[in-house]
Amino acid sequence: MACNTCAKPFSLLRKEKGCPGCGFSYCSKCLDNKIFLQKTNLETKVCIKCKQAAQKPNEQKPIEPPAAYYKRVEAIKDSSKTDVSSNKDTLNDKDQEIRARLGKLKDKEKVKMSEEEITMRLKNIKGDVPSTSDAELLDRLAKLRGVPVSTLQTKPMLVTADPRSEQDQIEDLLKQYHDQAAMDTKYTDEFNDLTSQMEKRLNHLKDDPGPSQCTNTKPEPEEDNSEDEEDSVRKIIEKLKSEAFLDMNEISPSTNNELPFCEICNEDATMRCLGCRYLFCKRCFIEHKDDDDGCNRYEPYTPSNRTSV
Repeated sequence: MACNTCAKPFSLLRKEKGCPGCGFSYCSKCLDNKIFLQKTNLETKVCIKCKQAAQKPNEQKPIEPPAAYYKRVEAIKDSSKTDVSSNKDTLNDKDQEIRARLGKLKDKEKVKMSEEEITMRLKNIKGDVPSTSDAELLDRLAKLRGVPVSTLQTKPMLVTADPRSEQDQIEDLLKQYHDQAAMDTKYTDEFNDLTSQMEKRLNHLKDDPGPSQCTNTKPEPEEDNSEDEEDSVRKIIEKLKSEAFLDMNEISPSTNNELPFCEICNEDATMRCLGCRYLFCKRCFIEHKDDDDGCNRYEPYTPSNRTSV
């Protein structure tokens, strides 16, 4: 595509623009003539051809009708002046019927129809009126939708205007917000009181009673039993942890089929991470080291049988 005036091709820097007058494509330099267009009712930029056409409009002279037109008009005027009764003999039956119809249509007195005649004509046009009532239609619609009829018979709610002034509305809204904030603070205070009471009760149950509170000798064995239970639970947990650690460490070389290579660079492994139990070389272990996951400790690794690739 190229400009219709300078014939320069369009590109990324020379964009294509359409003339609002003629609709052809031009560049921005050629489309730089401002005139008032009746199409857009604005002053816009157009091409040079549209500008010249606007400056020198073609003055179209009115076309004069031929002489035969004037003769026909004069003949019609002469025929209208003559008496209509004299032309009845020359007209055919169809022409007379058409003339009679035209006379009826031109009559100024309009025939007034009664409401019964209008309803009869509408009935003839529309045909028979359906005999189904509104209640039957509502029942059918309710059955189709699967809802009770009462939902379809609800009337729309009319929204009434608020008689309050703007100041009263603002004051009521602020009061509502204040009451809501007070209710929230009340609930938070009650919740905090309940939580504090529960914490006190838990602390009271956990703490050992003093010598002044121990009036009877019966609760002492219960406390000893609770302490014994806690110690036994602690011992069981420590035993399970030690067994799990031993199970992880005590891996027989016969069942261990891991290759003595680094998990990252496939070089010969020199250390084992105690957190994830993977093999690494020194450089890769420094990159893999992480305090949060427990991968900050290692043990030296010496493979029994090195495999050569």
